Amino acid sequence: MMRLGAILKRARGKESRVQFARKLELSYTFVRAMEHGLRFPSDKVLLDIADRLGEDSEELLLAAYCDRSPLLAEVLKARGVAVPPGGEEELEEQSAAQASAPPPASAPPPQVIRANDPF
Repeated sequence: MMRLGAILKRARGKESRVQFARKLELSYTFVRAMEHGLRFPSDKVLLDIADRLGEDSEELLLAAYCDRSPLLAEVLKARGVAVPPGGEEELEEQSAAQASAPPPASAPPPQVIRANDPF
């Protein structure tokens, strides 16, 4: 699950998505897309959402940026920054699948280019 989507779903609770979107002064389709990780709001929209919900704006910003870049989430976590849960499982599964998958048989061997080689 996407981090921002999880925060928005938690904040929405049992409220309908239509009512929630009205509270946020956003369209239903945009709220739905954010919850499913299909759209990422601008920083201004994130700050507006945090204000309207009484949520921590830093948490929303961090969640949105970690959703946009799973590698950023890894770097922040490695540096001891508390990253909102979510999304990491997907990245680990992708990394494991890529590591265990053999290269395609038709792929040429990697080419090494040296600084002095003519192009």
